[in-house]
Amino acid sequence: MRTSVLLTAMLLPLGLAVGPAGEGSEASPAGAPTSDGSSADAGSTISVLHAGSLSTLVKLGLVPALASECGVTVADQSGPAVQLADEIKAGSLTGDVYMSADAHVNKTLIGLGNGDWVRWFLAFARNEVVISYTPQSPFFAQLEQARLGEIPWYTVLMEPSFILGRMNPNTDPGGYYALFVAELAERFYGIPDLKRELLGSDMNPAQVLVPPSYAATASGGVPDAAFGYLSSAIAGGSPHIALPSEINLSDLSLARSYSEVSFTNTDGVTFHGAPIYASVTVLQRSANEQAAIDFVRLLASPQGHQLVQADGFLDTPVLVGGDPEAVPPELRPLIAGSFNRYGSEPDA
Repeated sequence: MRTSVLLTAMLLPLGLAVGPAGEGSEASPAGAPTSDGSSADAGSTISVLHAGSLSTLVKLGLVPALASECGVTVADQSGPAVQLADEIKAGSLTGDVYMSADAHVNKTLIGLGNGDWVRWFLAFARNEVVISYTPQSPFFAQLEQARLGEIPWYTVLMEPSFILGRMNPNTDPGGYYALFVAELAERFYGIPDLKRELLGSDMNPAQVLVPPSYAATASGGVPDAAFGYLSSAIAGGSPHIALPSEINLSDLSLARSYSEVSFTNTDGVTFHGAPIYASVTVLQRSANEQAAIDFVRLLASPQGHQLVQADGFLDTPVLVGGDPEAVPPELRPLIAGSFNRYGSEPDA
């Protein structure tokens, strides 16, 4: 089937390889308490709301590790990170831990005007944008040539019958990352109107994939390739085209250049280009705060760092955003620097 490999790469970012995004919580049993019974959280449950691109890390890495450490059960729900934040803010979704594919989304939950849901967050992993594709595509040979650098990648994507897939930029960081990449590519290659030629409008129905399956675009097309994350392409075993660092949102030294592009969603929230960081926080009014802190502590620990790297993310020290004074004391020793709009400010 034409979509098999591509869908693996696209569904992983949205959590669909392990359960449809936004269809309710799925309990992942974390097992029994530790053998000495010392964990105060043994037998308790936490709700983790996370971006789909973090599903493998959560379900296959952190859940069993948390079971071994303190016997906590995780009920997790995946979905587009902006949409999850909007639902948290509206009070239609509750949880203990929030994990975003874009650390900057946390800022929409900080402050009394945003419901005071987040006071601090930890950026724990980096990512980059790639173009994933399927061997079943009639353009496979050309996509392979582009992967090898024999022809420009954008010439293939602009073929008349080529179907390019991408996420909804109003709800999903992956959606606006695709817009950023296209605009940065226009500047980098010096090709006027390249973004428009590649993408059409920001919400082009011929490209934006629709839930719950994300298998086709709003106009019914099945994509030959799609913008996605490096980590998801690696996890899904998908062939993918690496993009220059000047446009793939991975290079910390190019953060200010990335920041020159932006997108304002339908809620009036503006997101700027920046190096991609995934983040985690414990939500205010958590029903099980200590167990939620234990979850974050595991993620930010050396053991969690190994799980993050094994899942295909780019290496990074743990950085704190928001109010550092609000970070629980037991997490502070794990922090290596500060997070801001342009990326990281490592401690000396």
